[in-house]
Amino acid sequence: MKYLSLLCLIFFSQSAFANKCIDLMQKEDFYEAADVCTSMARKGDSMAQFAIGVLYYQGNGVMADPAKSQKWMRKAAEQNHRQAQYNLGIMLANGQGSPADLISAYAWLKISADNGYAPAADSVKQLGAELSSSEKKAAEKKITELKKQYKL
Repeated sequence: MKYLSLLCLIFFSQSAFANKCIDLMQKEDFYEAADVCTSMARKGDSMAQFAIGVLYYQGNGVMADPAKSQKWMRKAAEQNHRQAQYNLGIMLANGQGSPADLISAYAWLKISADNGYAPAADSVKQLGAELSSSEKKAAEKKITELKKQYKL
């Protein structure tokens, strides 16, 4: 079953406009954005990690590569970037970039929803309806582990 589509549009309601990586993406200068975002992402900037994940997912400025997209989404998600948590959950549910893992998908979607990312709440309900009670218990355990490990 294909779960919800990835929400790759980057919504900038915060101070992200100061971020050169994001500015380049908004100007649709994707090749330059890929260079700048990659440099910033490697230095640990979660917004840049999210942005380069979007670029790899969409194939803008770089060759589309779901595995690389998932790698960067995970790095941003681990730093509590709630939209990256959502996107990572969707990718894991759909087997984009790695084999499908519904338990991990549910965990990341739930963490994103708990962090106030509204689209994640619907995905949690949708995916939760597909999981058995033992899978939900495993997902709850995974959520606890992820929150502790990454201080989410």
